Amino acid sequence: MEKNIYVFNINIVRIENMFHIMKEIYREYEEGKMVVGPTDIATRTGMAKSTAYHALKELARNGYGRYIEKKGFILNSKGLKMAKKAMRRHRLLECFIVEMLELSPEKACMEASKIDGVVGEEFMMEIEKKYGGYKKCPCGKKIP
Repeated sequence: MEKNIYVFNINIVRIENMFHIMKEIYREYEEGKMVVGPTDIATRTGMAKSTAYHALKELARNGYGRYIEKKGFILNSKGLKMAKKAMRRHRLLECFIVEMLELSPEKACMEASKIDGVVGEEFMMEIEKKYGGYKKCPCGKKIP
């Protein structure tokens, strides 16, 4: 299994936030939205619209897509690959939390969101071994 290395210029936005933003971009992508604006990210994450704007610009600067002024961010193939990995981590962690801690799918999603960007690679490799064959998360959403 390849090692996940996320490279961001962290002058403006913390890496954990970038991870969560990529996950939220992927949620929008799953719903058929190809261009994601700062308002979309701000609504989904609770962050300020200006912070979301800078984060999307930062993702574009780091080669994960393109930011079009007054429109939003569009993932490229590198960005889509990273966003899928972010969502996969989140949804596999949901599976683990529901099975091991017996939390509801909704609570598992909330708890997974708190840790999915900071869980170590070794831990995630073990999660992959156990839950990697799952097709859907406890909420019923496809695991990329």
